[in-house]
Parts: sequence; structure tokens; C-alpha cells
Amino acid sequence: MAKTKWDKEEIEIRANQIAERFLKIWEIPDIEVEEQSNNDEVNIFDADDPKHKKLEYATFFNQKLEVTQVAKLYIEVFKQLFDLQPETFFTSEIGNRISLTKNPEADGLRQAVPISDTYFIEANIDNLGKFDRIKQALTIFGFEDELMIKYAD
Repeated sequence: MAKTKWDKEEIEIRANQIAERFLKIWEIPDIEVEEQSNNDEVNIFDADDPKHKKLEYATFFNQKLEVTQVAKLYIEVFKQLFDLQPETFFTSEIGNRISLTKNPEADGLRQAVPISDTYFIEANIDNLGKFDRIKQALTIFGFEDELMIKYAD
């Protein structure tokens, strides 16, 4: 059937007809694509037991932390959380859990590390204990999805 008119409207109609035929002949397959991350970063809540493991780095609030030890991650996470929202340390159980104090000697901290100019926390805890305290804090703050870690190979 020959066309007597060939304008924009006719071209659009013809393009739609070709597209419909194309999709009938070559149907789009129904496939699921799994998102794969090849960087081996995992959320701290999904991470393996940290005993005897070394970190390659961590990502906290989308910022890469160049930490290779769980001890350094522990301190950095609590420093950032304290900077961000110090009042939560006093209105929840997390302050007691990490032995938050202004006077580490009087409170008997074995390995006091500063998280601010005036506050210290106990750092003499095994890696599993550090992970547990970090996870508890992230849950209290509502930041469960903000800390990713990558173990060194």
C-alpha cells in the first residue's frame, strides 16, 4: 500500500508499527541481574568475626577511612559519632557501655583513648567486643547502613 502523504505524523506512526513488530519477533527476556560488588566491602553487621583479621579500609558515611586495625576503626567511629551527636551518649546506654568519662584515671580505665578534647573511652577490649559496641552504637543512632568494612586479603 503506497503512501500518498509522508509527514512527521506518518513517520511516527510507521516507527511505532516497526517497534511493535520488532518486540513481537524479539521479545525482551525476563531475566534478573544480581548486583555484584567486586570490592568485597561488607556492612559491619554482615562481617565475619574480626578476630585475628586485619582491615584494608572502612567506609563510614561514604567517607573512606584508612584504618587497618579494628582498634583504630573503633576509635574513629566513636569520635565521629560523638562529634555528630554527643547528647546521645548521655541519653542512651552507649556511654556506659564504652566507659565514656572525663576522668579516665579515677574511673579505672585501663587503656583510655580520647574521642574529644574532654572525653575518653576504654579501648582495652578485644576485637569482637569492639565490633559489638560499634554495632550497638550504630543501632542506637539509626546508622546501621553507614559503616562498611573491607578485610585485607
